[in-house]
Amino acid sequence: MKVFLVDLDNTLYPKDLGVFDLVDKRISEYMIKFLGMKRDEVPRKRIEYWHTYGTTMAGLMKHYNINPYHFLEYTHDVDLSGKIKPNPKLRDKLKSINAVKVVFTNAPLKHAQRVLEMLNVIDLFVDIFDIISADFIGKPHRYPYQKIVKLTKAEGYLMADDMDSNLKTAKELGMFTIHVGNLDGVGHLNVETFENIPNDVVNRL
Repeated sequence: MKVFLVDLDNTLYPKDLGVFDLVDKRISEYMIKFLGMKRDEVPRKRIEYWHTYGTTMAGLMKHYNINPYHFLEYTHDVDLSGKIKPNPKLRDKLKSINAVKVVFTNAPLKHAQRVLEMLNVIDLFVDIFDIISADFIGKPHRYPYQKIVKLTKAEGYLMADDMDSNLKTAKELGMFTIHVGNLDGVGHLNVETFENIPNDVVNRL
């Protein structure tokens, strides 16, 4: 069995739709509203936490003891109407790739389900491995990758993501990597959109 780990945001749909920008804004709002940070210190804190812990949430859990469930609910409470629509080409591409498909995301389950339903591809994935499944330890930390491998015990793994840091960890663990959205990325394959993944390459792995 071959397992295809597929990132969600900015991977299954283009970054320029601005979906993650909405989440990004809510993260900054959370830090100001609930933690009393000054607006001008938020960007520095977020960069510091991202580099040190992999995600802003991990840094806030470490230094502010936040409730991760509340953080995820607040930051992903965004209006996606008009931004994400059913994508027949994406659906055809997913169906054509011979692998068991699992969403692997740092987002919470509800957000992932909503996006997949709006894209009309949720039925093509056997599972969603979200940040809660990963015990709130997000990519690019090795822990969630190792947990997925332990759960699935597949013969081989492919992974598609829009971030170099996430793919570097996958590479270190022996996975075949596909960078979506950057033709100069670190992936074994680099494609502009998910729909551009060449079947002749991934299906012979």
